[in-house]
Amino acid sequence: MSPVSPETIPLWGGALCIDFVNTVDYDADDRPLFAHEALVAPADLARWARRLGVTRGRRLLRVDPDEHAAALALRASLYAVLATVARGEWPPARAVAHVASDHADATAAARLVARDGAFTPEWRATDPRRVRFAVVTDAVALLGDRERLDRLRRCPGRDCGWLFVDRSGRRRWCDMGACGSREKMRRMYARQRQKERP
Repeated sequence: MSPVSPETIPLWGGALCIDFVNTVDYDADDRPLFAHEALVAPADLARWARRLGVTRGRRLLRVDPDEHAAALALRASLYAVLATVARGEWPPARAVAHVASDHADATAAARLVARDGAFTPEWRATDPRRVRFAVVTDAVALLGDRERLDRLRRCPGRDCGWLFVDRSGRRRWCDMGACGSREKMRRMYARQRQKERP
């Protein structure tokens, strides 16, 4: 597997919170595979946030190790909630409570800003929690949107587990050129081996 970085990891989720949980791969049991981790260090979280427009300006947001750990803990809870919803199951209560708690903190720290004819929450530019707060706010908006939630899918690719919003109604893989193509190749090789057997 090729190494990933905050600048190179694909953004195939269709929502900020989904692209956040997709910064690591997952096995068939929804456990993270840290060999394919894009947010290894606090600075990685800041670089990912700048790439996605969560932060602006030339200077990176200063993220300390505690906030990095808090962001990764939120990622785990978000994945637990969203992956189970994608399977049509009820999410774990502890994960839902964690998301709700972080969302309450985000709401308390935010101010509403008028932008493009709407009001959106905003946090101090230097607040190290701003990435986590933007992600959890986006997640709660997704969880409250029945139409998008009904289109939430989990990629069945081996050691992928990425989530995405299926806007077309026909999408099965996180990306056809990645997991879909690998699965087709595996099936082709399996058929060839079957034919070669006496």
